[in-house]
Amino acid sequence: MRNSNSSEDYLKCILVLKEKKGQVRSIDVARELGVTKPSVSNAMKKLRKENMLTFDEDGFIHLSDEGRRTAEEIHDKHLLITKVLMRIGVSEQTALKEACMIEHVISEETYKCLRDFHSGNKPKAG
Repeated sequence: MRNSNSSEDYLKCILVLKEKKGQVRSIDVARELGVTKPSVSNAMKKLRKENMLTFDEDGFIHLSDEGRRTAEEIHDKHLLITKVLMRIGVSEQTALKEACMIEHVISEETYKCLRDFHSGNKPKAG
């Protein structure tokens, strides 16, 4: 998948909604993200074309294996960044908002270092 913040946000939203509700439709995604139904429709077409998700005959959204992997990766980044920001004193509301921005631009190296730091592992000498 060509990474785009929007696509990642949609995938993450579908993953979280599926965990909460069991089934997800486009209208659920629109409500959760505060976007229009046409915006969701366009995003779903793009993600389906990239083999990140499918729809069943009842209109429910299902993540493909690749879509699930991508969604889980971005969601894990979001959770970790939120925790680290709160650990250093950032308010929960600000941490949640800023984690959404950071999760899209953080390098894999920095993410691994943050993960190690958060879990108490000593950083490697750079």
